[in-house]
Amino acid sequence: MDVGIDADTPWSYATNFATVVDGAAARLGVVLAAIGDLLDRHEGLRTLLPTTGAGGREQHVLPAAERLGEVVRVAPAGPEADQAIAAAAATAFRLAEQQPVLFVLEVAAGTVHRIGIVVDHSAVDGWGMRVLRGDLMQALRSRTSGRAAFAGRPAPEQPLETAEWEASEPGRSYAERAETHWRRQLDALRDGLTGWRPDGGTAPPDPVLQSRWLASAHAARAAQTVATRTGLPVSAIYLTAFGSAISLVEGSPCAGIRSLAANRLSAATQASVRKAVMPVPVLVPGTGDLPARLAATASNQLHGHRFANLDPAIAAAHAAEVLGDLAGTGAATARFNYIDASIVGSAANSRSLGAEAIPFTDPAVQDRITEQPDRPGGSRYILSVQHRPSAALLTIACHSDTTWAPAAADMLRHVEDMLIRASE
Repeated sequence: MDVGIDADTPWSYATNFATVVDGAAARLGVVLAAIGDLLDRHEGLRTLLPTTGAGGREQHVLPAAERLGEVVRVAPAGPEADQAIAAAAATAFRLAEQQPVLFVLEVAAGTVHRIGIVVDHSAVDGWGMRVLRGDLMQALRSRTSGRAAFAGRPAPEQPLETAEWEASEPGRSYAERAETHWRRQLDALRDGLTGWRPDGGTAPPDPVLQSRWLASAHAARAAQTVATRTGLPVSAIYLTAFGSAISLVEGSPCAGIRSLAANRLSAATQASVRKAVMPVPVLVPGTGDLPARLAATASNQLHGHRFANLDPAIAAAHAAEVLGDLAGTGAATARFNYIDASIVGSAANSRSLGAEAIPFTDPAVQDRITEQPDRPGGSRYILSVQHRPSAALLTIACHSDTTWAPAAADMLRHVEDMLIRASE
């Protein structure tokens, strides 16, 4: 049996993620068995989130074989199947009573030729959809050949990642670990900023977001070289360079950066479909000996473990308690700068930046800083790195009244130059 997958992987960030597997050419019973294997492997796809008496929610994980019929829809090949897939993609999942996944099977003469997969965004992210497709292919091949579905594959991290719903013992453990890490990083940020105070000022009521991009093969090759030579994650290399740029512009001895990347550093997390959206705070020394700074940054990351969501209200309360007068709502306060879109590897979801995509690996755009049109709103400070060994896309976006705005292009060049110097 040949299992084909479309070259492109369409998905929507609005409500659901959706994708289509073409050319399955498997009997209906085989496909249903493979879907059962998939649900057995990923408990987040069979998790209900019913409300509690106190008005909160808790997780209820269904047995793998239970209610399979509720997540599978069978449609005859042709327009009816197209309509069924479109309807599934638009589903508003009732998470208290409905599993967050639907499979639409396009069938002709008892054979499935196309499989539509739709997952609620509460249970999956872009990386997870790729895992889901790959695991379905594996299960189909295994069922056809009579082998065990996932023999030799790393077990995925469990369960569903949303802290207020993590009612299981592992979930509570993850949430406690998240809180401990946040508090430790806030303590380190406060101590590292001893003697430093923000300049003050307030944010304008109608903020304007400015974005600058740098496509750089030099930076990517340099970061990869340093990571290989030191054994440190490539994400730590970029975080250190960005931290240096932030510290120079703000005149601070260290920088706090929140990164999504640390959620996918282990085989177990990379084998999971689960949504990984909560950033991990990383403290970055702004000055000092470069090898020591790289090591310190890497030690502040979380390696090889899933990181549970931390309720924003809890994080905000920690910040107010720990940072004291360094925290606040003004234009210049101690904060963790947000790395949007994450630092990602060549196999991760780094194909574009959505509607604003540029082909950052194309030689024609290399070594150019691109200024994007100003737009209203947006986060006050945003950093972004999309990394492949052949090229990287570095982004700084910030509100026009910040200290970053006039220095954004220089900050990007500083990051690139620092990486190149470190590799030499």
